[in-house]
Amino acid sequence: MIKITKNLVEADYVTHAGNFHADDVFSTVFLEKLFDDITVIRLSEYQNDGTKIAYDIGGGEFDHHQKGFAKTRSDGIHYCGFGLLWQRYGQEYLKKINVTNIKDTYKVFDYLLVHAIDAIDNGEFSISSAFNVYTISSLITLFRPKESNSNEDECFIEATKFASIIFDLIMNDAISKVQNIEKIEHLIPTIKDKILILDEYIPYEFALFYLKVDNQVSFIIYPSNRGGYAAHTLSDKYGGYTPKIPFLKEWAGLRNEELQKKSGVKTAKFCHNNLFIATAETKEDALLLATKTIDKIEHF
Repeated sequence: MIKITKNLVEADYVTHAGNFHADDVFSTVFLEKLFDDITVIRLSEYQNDGTKIAYDIGGGEFDHHQKGFAKTRSDGIHYCGFGLLWQRYGQEYLKKINVTNIKDTYKVFDYLLVHAIDAIDNGEFSISSAFNVYTISSLITLFRPKESNSNEDECFIEATKFASIIFDLIMNDAISKVQNIEKIEHLIPTIKDKILILDEYIPYEFALFYLKVDNQVSFIIYPSNRGGYAAHTLSDKYGGYTPKIPFLKEWAGLRNEELQKKSGVKTAKFCHNNLFIATAETKEDALLLATKTIDKIEHF
Protein backbone atom coordinates (compact mmCIF):
# COMPACT_ATOMS: atom_id res chain seq x y z
CA MET A 1 0.00 0.00 0.00
CA ILE A 2 1.19 3.50 -0.87
CA LYS A 3 0.45 6.22 1.68
CA ILE A 4 1.06 9.91 0.99
CA THR A 5 2.01 12.09 3.94
CA LYS A 6 2.64 15.80 4.44
CA ASN A 7 4.93 15.12 7.41
CA LEU A 8 8.57 14.54 6.49
CA VAL A 9 9.19 12.69 9.74
CA GLU A 10 6.60 10.06 8.81
CA ALA A 11 7.99 9.48 5.33
CA ASP A 12 10.53 6.84 4.33
CA TYR A 13 10.49 7.85 0.66
CA VAL A 14 10.66 11.24 -1.03
CA THR A 15 9.80 12.34 -4.54
CA HIS A 16 8.89 15.65 -6.14
CA ALA A 17 5.58 17.50 -5.96
CA GLY A 18 3.90 19.23 -8.90
CA ASN A 19 3.20 17.56 -12.21
CA PHE A 20 3.95 13.86 -11.98
CA HIS A 21 5.35 11.71 -14.76
CA ALA A 22 5.76 8.02 -15.53
CA ASP A 23 9.22 8.22 -13.93
CA ASP A 24 8.17 9.12 -10.37
CA VAL A 25 4.87 7.21 -10.60
CA PHE A 26 6.46 3.93 -11.70
CA SER A 27 9.34 4.45 -9.27
CA THR A 28 6.79 4.69 -6.45
CA VAL A 29 4.97 1.58 -7.66
CA PHE A 30 8.24 -0.36 -7.90
CA LEU A 31 9.29 0.64 -4.39
CA GLU A 32 5.91 -0.40 -3.00
CA LYS A 33 6.20 -3.80 -4.70
CA LEU A 34 9.72 -4.23 -3.38
CA PHE A 35 9.27 -2.96 0.19
CA ASP A 36 5.48 -3.49 0.62
CA ASP A 37 3.75 -0.69 2.57
CA ILE A 38 5.52 2.61 1.96
CA THR A 39 4.91 6.18 3.10
CA VAL A 40 5.87 8.83 0.57
CA ILE A 41 6.13 12.59 0.80
CA ARG A 42 6.02 14.74 -2.33
CA LEU A 43 8.05 17.95 -1.93
CA SER A 44 8.97 20.89 -4.11
CA GLU A 45 12.52 20.95 -2.73
CA TYR A 46 14.54 18.36 -0.81
CA GLN A 47 18.18 18.05 0.13
CA ASN A 48 19.03 14.39 0.30
CA ASP A 49 20.72 13.59 3.63
CA GLY A 50 20.75 9.82 3.10
CA THR A 51 18.13 9.03 5.75
CA LYS A 52 15.37 8.33 3.22
CA ILE A 53 15.16 6.91 -0.30
CA ALA A 54 14.70 9.99 -2.46
CA TYR A 55 14.04 9.61 -6.18
CA ASP A 56 13.69 12.16 -8.95
CA ILE A 57 14.58 14.81 -6.37
CA GLY A 58 17.29 15.62 -3.84
CA GLY A 59 20.49 15.13 -5.83
CA GLY A 60 21.24 11.63 -4.54
CA GLU A 61 21.70 8.20 -6.09
CA PHE A 62 18.28 8.15 -7.75
CA ASP A 63 18.03 11.72 -9.01
CA HIS A 64 18.97 12.31 -12.65
CA HIS A 65 18.38 16.06 -12.47
CA GLN A 66 21.52 16.96 -10.55
CA LYS A 67 24.26 18.99 -12.19
CA GLY A 68 26.82 16.88 -14.00
CA PHE A 69 24.64 13.76 -14.13
CA ALA A 70 25.75 11.81 -17.18
CA LYS A 71 24.95 8.17 -16.48
CA THR A 72 23.87 6.60 -19.75
CA ARG A 73 22.95 3.22 -21.15
CA SER A 74 25.00 1.58 -23.89
CA ASP A 75 22.73 3.18 -26.52
CA GLY A 76 23.28 6.67 -25.10
CA ILE A 77 19.90 6.98 -23.34
CA HIS A 78 20.34 8.64 -19.94
CA TYR A 79 18.96 6.96 -16.85
CA CYS A 80 16.09 8.55 -14.96
CA GLY A 81 14.87 7.78 -11.44
CA PHE A 82 13.01 4.62 -12.43
CA GLY A 83 16.00 3.30 -14.35
CA LEU A 84 18.36 4.01 -11.47
CA LEU A 85 16.05 2.29 -8.99
CA TRP A 86 15.63 -0.71 -11.29
CA GLN A 87 19.40 -0.93 -11.75
CA ARG A 88 19.91 -0.87 -7.98
CA TYR A 89 17.00 -3.04 -6.81
CA GLY A 90 15.66 -4.89 -9.87
CA GLN A 91 17.38 -8.20 -9.23
CA GLU A 92 16.45 -8.04 -5.55
CA TYR A 93 12.80 -7.67 -6.54
CA LEU A 94 12.99 -10.59 -8.97
CA LYS A 95 14.37 -12.76 -6.18
CA LYS A 96 11.48 -11.66 -3.98
CA ILE A 97 8.90 -12.85 -6.53
CA ASN A 98 10.82 -16.10 -7.10
CA VAL A 99 11.83 -15.55 -10.71
CA THR A 100 14.08 -18.40 -11.84
CA ASN A 101 16.05 -16.73 -14.63
CA ILE A 102 16.89 -13.44 -12.93
CA LYS A 103 19.60 -12.28 -15.33
CA ASP A 104 17.47 -12.43 -18.48
CA THR A 105 14.22 -11.31 -16.82
CA TYR A 106 16.03 -8.26 -15.41
CA LYS A 107 17.23 -7.33 -18.90
CA VAL A 108 13.95 -8.07 -20.69
CA PHE A 109 11.78 -6.10 -18.23
CA ASP A 110 14.21 -3.21 -18.53
CA TYR A 111 13.86 -3.35 -22.31
CA LEU A 112 10.07 -3.64 -22.27
CA LEU A 113 9.29 -0.87 -19.77
CA VAL A 114 12.09 0.86 -17.87
CA HIS A 115 14.23 1.83 -20.84
CA ALA A 116 11.32 3.52 -22.64
CA ILE A 117 10.28 5.52 -19.58
CA ASP A 118 13.86 6.69 -19.13
CA ALA A 119 14.09 7.77 -22.76
CA ILE A 120 10.80 9.68 -22.78
CA ASP A 121 11.40 11.32 -19.40
CA ASN A 122 14.78 12.56 -20.60
CA GLY A 123 13.36 13.88 -23.88
CA GLU A 124 15.42 11.40 -25.88
CA PHE A 125 12.53 9.75 -27.70
CA SER A 126 9.57 11.10 -29.65
CA ILE A 127 6.90 9.77 -31.99
CA SER A 128 6.26 11.50 -35.27
CA SER A 129 2.86 10.53 -36.64
CA ALA A 130 -0.12 12.04 -38.42
CA PHE A 131 -2.33 10.75 -35.61
CA ASN A 132 -2.08 10.64 -31.83
CA VAL A 133 -0.16 7.71 -30.35
CA TYR A 134 -0.44 7.18 -26.59
CA THR A 135 2.58 5.85 -24.76
CA ILE A 136 2.52 4.58 -21.19
CA SER A 137 4.22 7.84 -20.23
CA SER A 138 1.56 9.97 -21.91
CA LEU A 139 -1.23 7.90 -20.35
CA ILE A 140 0.17 8.65 -16.90
CA THR A 141 -0.17 12.40 -17.56
CA LEU A 142 -3.92 11.92 -18.05
CA PHE A 143 -4.22 11.39 -14.29
CA ARG A 144 -2.94 14.88 -13.51
CA PRO A 145 -5.42 17.30 -11.90
CA LYS A 146 -7.80 18.92 -14.40
CA GLU A 147 -9.35 21.39 -11.97
CA SER A 148 -7.60 23.92 -9.74
CA ASN A 149 -9.29 22.52 -6.64
CA SER A 150 -8.30 18.89 -7.39
CA ASN A 151 -6.18 17.10 -4.82
CA GLU A 152 -2.83 16.49 -6.49
CA ASP A 153 -1.79 13.69 -4.15
CA GLU A 154 -5.06 11.83 -4.73
CA CYS A 155 -4.49 12.09 -8.47
CA PHE A 156 -0.96 10.76 -7.97
CA ILE A 157 -2.33 7.74 -6.06
CA GLU A 158 -4.82 7.05 -8.85
CA ALA A 159 -1.94 7.12 -11.33
CA THR A 160 0.00 4.60 -9.22
CA LYS A 161 -2.99 2.23 -9.23
CA PHE A 162 -3.01 2.28 -13.02
CA ALA A 163 0.78 1.98 -13.19
CA SER A 164 0.75 -0.99 -10.81
CA ILE A 165 -1.48 -2.94 -13.19
CA ILE A 166 0.77 -2.08 -16.14
CA PHE A 167 3.89 -3.00 -14.15
CA ASP A 168 2.50 -6.45 -13.32
CA LEU A 169 1.30 -7.09 -16.87
CA ILE A 170 4.69 -6.23 -18.32
CA MET A 171 6.50 -8.23 -15.62
CA ASN A 172 4.40 -11.26 -16.52
CA ASP A 173 5.15 -10.63 -20.18
CA ALA A 174 8.88 -10.41 -19.44
CA ILE A 175 8.81 -13.70 -17.52
CA SER A 176 6.90 -15.35 -20.38
CA LYS A 177 9.32 -13.97 -22.97
CA VAL A 178 12.30 -15.33 -21.04
CA GLN A 179 10.68 -18.77 -20.95
CA ASN A 180 10.25 -18.54 -24.73
CA ILE A 181 13.86 -17.41 -25.12
CA GLU A 182 14.98 -20.56 -23.31
CA LYS A 183 12.82 -22.76 -25.58
CA ILE A 184 14.00 -21.10 -28.78
CA GLU A 185 17.62 -21.22 -27.66
CA HIS A 186 17.43 -25.04 -27.58
CA LEU A 187 16.11 -25.01 -31.15
CA ILE A 188 18.82 -22.85 -32.70
CA PRO A 189 20.84 -25.91 -33.89
CA THR A 190 17.78 -27.07 -35.88
CA ILE A 191 17.67 -23.93 -38.06
CA LYS A 192 18.32 -24.97 -41.65
CA ASP A 193 18.35 -22.89 -44.82
CA LYS A 194 17.10 -19.89 -42.79
CA ILE A 195 13.95 -21.77 -41.73
CA LEU A 196 13.00 -22.59 -38.14
CA ILE A 197 10.42 -25.35 -37.69
CA LEU A 198 8.39 -25.47 -34.47
CA ASP A 199 6.52 -28.62 -33.42
CA GLU A 200 4.27 -26.41 -31.30
CA TYR A 201 3.68 -22.69 -31.53
CA ILE A 202 6.09 -20.61 -29.43
CA PRO A 203 6.03 -16.78 -29.53
CA TYR A 204 9.37 -16.62 -31.29
CA GLU A 205 10.00 -13.11 -32.57
CA PHE A 206 11.35 -11.43 -29.43
CA ALA A 207 13.45 -14.52 -28.64
CA LEU A 208 15.13 -14.55 -32.07
CA PHE A 209 16.09 -10.90 -31.82
CA TYR A 210 17.12 -11.16 -28.16
CA LEU A 211 19.37 -14.12 -28.93
CA LYS A 212 20.78 -12.24 -31.94
CA VAL A 213 20.05 -15.11 -34.32
CA ASP A 214 17.49 -13.18 -36.39
CA ASN A 215 20.08 -13.05 -39.20
CA GLN A 216 19.89 -16.85 -39.35
CA VAL A 217 16.10 -17.01 -39.85
CA SER A 218 13.79 -15.77 -42.60
CA PHE A 219 10.79 -18.08 -42.11
CA ILE A 220 9.18 -19.92 -39.21
CA ILE A 221 6.94 -22.95 -39.69
CA TYR A 222 4.48 -23.89 -36.94
CA PRO A 223 1.07 -25.56 -36.36
CA SER A 224 -1.74 -23.08 -36.98
CA ASN A 225 -4.52 -22.66 -34.42
CA ARG A 226 -6.90 -22.67 -37.41
CA GLY A 227 -5.71 -26.08 -38.51
CA GLY A 228 -2.84 -27.10 -40.74
CA TYR A 229 0.48 -25.27 -40.66
CA ALA A 230 1.60 -21.68 -41.11
CA ALA A 231 4.74 -20.35 -42.74
CA HIS A 232 5.48 -16.90 -41.34
CA THR A 233 8.13 -14.45 -42.44
CA LEU A 234 10.44 -12.81 -39.91
CA SER A 235 10.37 -9.01 -39.83
CA ASP A 236 13.44 -6.98 -40.65
CA LYS A 237 13.45 -5.65 -37.07
CA TYR A 238 11.72 -6.56 -33.81
CA GLY A 239 8.21 -5.16 -33.73
CA GLY A 240 8.44 -4.22 -37.40
CA TYR A 241 5.99 -5.02 -40.18
CA THR A 242 8.34 -5.37 -43.12
CA PRO A 243 9.26 -9.01 -43.81
CA LYS A 244 12.88 -9.75 -44.56
CA ILE A 245 11.71 -11.98 -47.41
CA PRO A 246 8.04 -11.59 -48.43
CA PHE A 247 6.19 -14.43 -50.11
CA LEU A 248 5.90 -14.22 -53.88
CA LYS A 249 3.79 -11.33 -55.20
CA GLU A 250 1.78 -13.57 -57.52
CA TRP A 251 0.46 -15.47 -54.46
CA ALA A 252 -0.98 -12.40 -52.72
CA GLY A 253 -4.55 -12.95 -51.52
CA LEU A 254 -4.95 -16.34 -53.17
CA ARG A 255 -6.72 -19.24 -51.47
CA ASN A 256 -7.05 -22.99 -51.89
CA GLU A 257 -7.20 -24.13 -55.55
CA GLU A 258 -6.03 -20.79 -56.94
CA LEU A 259 -2.99 -20.76 -54.64
CA GLN A 260 -2.32 -24.46 -55.21
CA LYS A 261 -2.31 -23.93 -58.97
CA LYS A 262 -0.16 -20.81 -58.84
CA SER A 263 2.35 -22.11 -56.31
CA GLY A 264 2.47 -25.77 -57.26
CA VAL A 265 2.01 -26.67 -53.57
CA LYS A 266 -0.63 -29.41 -53.28
CA THR A 267 -2.28 -28.46 -49.96
CA ALA A 268 -1.66 -24.69 -49.96
CA LYS A 269 -4.58 -22.85 -48.32
CA PHE A 270 -3.93 -19.11 -48.15
CA CYS A 271 -1.39 -16.35 -48.69
CA HIS A 272 -1.93 -12.96 -47.07
CA ASN A 273 -2.22 -9.87 -49.28
CA ASN A 274 0.74 -8.36 -47.44
CA LEU A 275 2.83 -11.48 -48.09
CA PHE A 276 3.95 -12.13 -44.51
CA ILE A 277 2.11 -15.42 -43.89
CA ALA A 278 1.01 -18.42 -45.96
CA THR A 279 -0.67 -21.64 -44.84
CA ALA A 280 -1.03 -25.25 -45.95
CA GLU A 281 -2.65 -28.42 -44.68
CA THR A 282 0.66 -30.16 -43.97
CA LYS A 283 3.97 -29.14 -42.39
CA GLU A 284 5.79 -30.33 -45.50
CA ASP A 285 3.75 -28.05 -47.77
CA ALA A 286 4.08 -25.06 -45.45
CA LEU A 287 7.82 -25.64 -45.62
CA LEU A 288 7.58 -25.87 -49.41
CA LEU A 289 5.89 -22.45 -49.59
CA ALA A 290 8.86 -20.99 -47.75
CA THR A 291 11.56 -22.82 -49.73
CA LYS A 292 9.95 -21.94 -53.08
CA THR A 293 10.00 -18.27 -52.03
CA ILE A 294 13.63 -18.40 -50.92
CA ASP A 295 14.71 -20.25 -54.07
CA LYS A 296 12.98 -17.84 -56.44
CA ILE A 297 14.29 -14.73 -54.67
CA GLU A 298 17.84 -16.08 -54.44
CA HIS A 299 17.84 -16.93 -58.14
CA PHE A 300 16.10 -13.74 -59.26
